[in-house]
Amino acid sequence: MAKLGTNAHPAVVRVQTPERAHEILSVCDTQRWKAIVGVEPDKPEDLSDLEKLLNPPAPVMVGPRVGRNDPCPCGSRLKYEKCCGR
Repeated sequence: MAKLGTNAHPAVVRVQTPERAHEILSVCDTQRWKAIVGVEPDKPEDLSDLEKLLNPPAPVMVGPRVGRNDPCPCGSRLKYEKCCGR
């Protein structure tokens, strides 16, 4: 799947006023994101794609793998398989 905010997968935003649409487009232009902004005064705003672009998820940190015969990382001095590996 293409990255959000590109030509292949633009951000889709719904706002209620043309002024808000210009505000959203100026933010997208400064960041060089592609966006489709619709003005629909009778529907609630949907800024979820823009929020995803502004606040990307943090990468998942994975610790080192522990073998079953390695010492347990909890500090008990037991083998992992006898302590937390159960």
